[in-house]
Amino acid sequence: QLLAGLWSLDTEKTDAGPRAILPRFETVTPRSLPPPPPKTETRWEKFAKERGIATKEKRSRKVWDEATGEWAYRTGYQKASTPNDPLSWPIMEVKRNDDPFEDPWMRARDAKKDRVDKNTLGRLKNAERAGEVERGTTRRVMKAKKQEREQGRLGGNLDMKNFQTPAGVPLEMAGKQRGKALTKAALLATQRSTASMGKFDQMREGEPERRKALTGLKKRKYDSATKRDGVKTEARKSIKILENVIAGGGKAKERAIRKGDFARGETGHDYDFDDGLGASRYRKKKGRAGIGKMKKVTKKMAK
Repeated sequence: QLLAGLWSLDTEKTDAGPRAILPRFETVTPRSLPPPPPKTETRWEKFAKERGIATKEKRSRKVWDEATGEWAYRTGYQKASTPNDPLSWPIMEVKRNDDPFEDPWMRARDAKKDRVDKNTLGRLKNAERAGEVERGTTRRVMKAKKQEREQGRLGGNLDMKNFQTPAGVPLEMAGKQRGKALTKAALLATQRSTASMGKFDQMREGEPERRKALTGLKKRKYDSATKRDGVKTEARKSIKILENVIAGGGKAKERAIRKGDFARGETGHDYDFDDGLGASRYRKKKGRAGIGKMKKVTKKMAK
C-alpha cells in the first residue's frame, strides 16, 4: 500500500530518476492554556456595528512639527506644538463675558482634564458592564480624582500666597506686626550672628547691652605649662591615677563591679546596704539575650 500510494502521487523528473512530490501536512498540538474569552463590545462598538460605521485606523505615534521641523510625539511629553492647543499660546484673548481675573490657561487645563475624565468614566462603565471590575468602582475612582484635583489646587493657591511674602520677612510674620518680644529676640539673634558671637562688634547708639551667649556655662580651664603650679597639679593627678591602679582600681575594678564581686547585698549593685545574704554570682545568658544583661544566680540556686 505504501508503494502504491507513492506511485499515485505526482512525480517530477530529476537526474537521479523520477521523484514523488509529497503532500504538505500540519501537526495540530493542543494548547497549554484555554483560549481567551471573547472580548465584550463597548457601547460605541455595538452602535457602530448596528449603523455600519467603519472603524478608524490606528494613528501614528509621531507627527511632523512645523515649528521645530522635526518629528515629535502626538501627545504626552515633548509633543508637537499645535496651533489649536491653547496651552501653547503665549497670549490669550479675554472675551466680553469672561472673568478678567480668571486664569485662562488654568481654564484650558481644566477643560482638558474634564475631557480625559469623560473618557475614563466611559471606559470604567464599560468594564463594569462587562463584569471586569466590581460595581461602584467608577464612582469611587472619579470621586478620588476629583478630591485629588481640588487638594492640588488648594495647595497651589497656598504656595502662591506664601510666594507673595516680601523678601526678608519670615513666613510666620506674613500679615502680622512684629511685637516687642519678637523684636528683642530678632535683635539678640542678630547680635550673635557673627563668628565672635558679637564680642568684637561695634556697639551702636541706643543698642542695649549684649548678653553673653554662653552665660552660666563653665569654661574649661587649661593648666599652664610654664608655671610651677601647673607642674604640681599635673604631678598630683598622675599620683592619683597611680594609686588607683596599685589599689586594684581602674578598668579592672570596673569590670569586677560589673561582675558583682564588690556587692554586699542580694543584687549586684548593693554597695551601701548589707542584707546579710552575701554577694551573688552572675553569669551572662547565651545568645542575643546575653548582650548587656546579666542573669543572677544565688547561692541557693548554685547548690
